Amino acid sequence: MTAPSATAPPDPRTGAAVRWGSLVVVTGALLAAWQVLPSGVQGDGSSVPKLDAVIKALGPSGEWGEYLTALRTTLGEAFFGLLIGFVAGVVLGVLLGESRILRQGFYPYALALQALPPIALAPIFVIWFGLGMTSKIGLVAAATLFPILVSTMAGVAETDRNRIEMATAFGASKAQIRRKIIFPGLVVPIFSGLEISVVLSFLAAIAGELISANAGVGVILQVYQRDFRLAEEFAVLMILVVVGLALALLVRLARHFILERMPNE
Repeated sequence: MTAPSATAPPDPRTGAAVRWGSLVVVTGALLAAWQVLPSGVQGDGSSVPKLDAVIKALGPSGEWGEYLTALRTTLGEAFFGLLIGFVAGVVLGVLLGESRILRQGFYPYALALQALPPIALAPIFVIWFGLGMTSKIGLVAAATLFPILVSTMAGVAETDRNRIEMATAFGASKAQIRRKIIFPGLVVPIFSGLEISVVLSFLAAIAGELISANAGVGVILQVYQRDFRLAEEFAVLMILVVVGLALALLVRLARHFILERMPNE
């Protein structure tokens, strides 16, 4: 009687090759469709620019100076607003999460406020803070606060109560409990909220610029739309997609970097 052969573990390189291969195939198919299909839209394809027209707008002859100037303004608004929302979300999330009464009372409102679209809040922040960058930064801070706040509160609520009670019994202070028990368990929840907030920061900044601004990505999008410069408009949208993917990747790399260097319990 022969012994059953052990199943060889799957090669991780094979899985990576399949993922990247699928991505290349799907991307190539989408780009080919983008080049071919617009020719049949409304007879002349005027409503959707072909891929080669968008690439031309992105090429050396494109308006890169205008693109980069607008992108720098929008990224600045998104960064400072996200920084405010992140710090406030973590601090409030820990304080509210430690109190069961406050957490259960405030959690439904935090979820509801998280669902508000930034474009609906933009006029209010323009009235409150004026037409400059302050209103855009405030809008980004408000939009990014609640995903981080909700994730942090949930992370605090899931902390092992037995460990906290044991540490308290041995005389640990509240600051020591936060530093040694609560904060290490919040890395994954906080970064989960941060991944959502990074995308929202960009969307909120552009939403504020669409309502009222004199610089930024939202402004040049309005100009291109008004002048029917669809190739340039799609070029800006492609840049936004690339920047959004890059920011999401940076957040994931930061999470991986921190988790790898955290001491094992």
